[in-house]
Amino acid sequence: MRQAVRGVMLPRVHRVRKGGKVYRWHRPTRIKLPDDIPETHPDFTAAWAAAEASAPSPVETAPAGTIAATVAAMLGSRKVKGYSAVYRHVVRREADEIRTEYGTGPMTGLRENHIRADLDKFAASKANARLKVWRLICDHAKTARTITSNPCAGLQKIPVQTDGFAPWSAGDIAKFRTHWPIGSTQRACMELVFWTAARTVDAVAIGLQHIGSDGVLVFRQSKTGGRAYVPWSAPLPLWAQSWTAERDQMLQAIACLSGGLTFLQTAQGRPRSIKGLGNVVSTAARAAGLVDRSAHGLRKSRLTMIAEAGGSAHAIMAWGGHKTLAEAQRYTEAAEMRRLVTGAGQGAEQEQNVVNRPAVAVNLPK
Repeated sequence: MRQAVRGVMLPRVHRVRKGGKVYRWHRPTRIKLPDDIPETHPDFTAAWAAAEASAPSPVETAPAGTIAATVAAMLGSRKVKGYSAVYRHVVRREADEIRTEYGTGPMTGLRENHIRADLDKFAASKANARLKVWRLICDHAKTARTITSNPCAGLQKIPVQTDGFAPWSAGDIAKFRTHWPIGSTQRACMELVFWTAARTVDAVAIGLQHIGSDGVLVFRQSKTGGRAYVPWSAPLPLWAQSWTAERDQMLQAIACLSGGLTFLQTAQGRPRSIKGLGNVVSTAARAAGLVDRSAHGLRKSRLTMIAEAGGSAHAIMAWGGHKTLAEAQRYTEAAEMRRLVTGAGQGAEQEQNVVNRPAVAVNLPK
């Protein structure tokens, strides 16, 4: 009997089999490749060749002993590879800026005053982030015996008092939705992040493959390693019954970007970058007249809504992907404090009868 000849398997092609069909992407560029023709077809080969041509060229090796060479070695170290994807992204961003501006300089010529002059260009938060990366670079250089003394040794972090990213209010959400209609990329990005409470590093990676047969979206948090469980098509819990229309609205909004491996793919069929998603949300918020609103603020808003709707700390832990209960309890404690001073959820009789009101232990900060 004549045996069938196996088709040619082109290199650097990512293949996903789903529902009896094979979906293909160019691995280095994440460009979507044709699904309805074999890989031996001239049109497929042409699409693959075009994707290959658009792939970035390999980075040239920096001369030994330079700051750029130390940066490259530090980024490839076991220590940095052990960081979460979120923090690796932060480190690489700062390291790339340092490499671009100071890469040609010799590592042995780096002094504390050079680093201090670099840090003085930035506000406190940015300067602290930059200092952490300078320390990584100098620590790596000292371990490798490129330098004998650490020029970061005398530099201290700038004290910063902040509550972090501001959560979006209901008015903010309504204003954004009025400005950006369903069908726009901006609306799709906002709605997905808002519903899932995913950090940008996770939001750009989730797709249909993360939805189980029970209708729950499950994905592993890059920052903590914990799993997040988000009701996608599954019935909503009792405390979230009023969110059905909001979920339907989210599904309609992301439909304009559907068809790829991720929910928020770009027009070119590639996964959206972490920085790109953050920029889309913050820029769109400013265009809608909102100030200091970010993608991470949407996460805080969703988790706050769960607490205020009556969801338990465990519910927040599941939806938000927290690894410890203490992290989730911050939201329930804040919601309880609001209920204590507004009387939300208390009956008229309890409002008037102080004696019968159950005691609630409140630990105020000292």
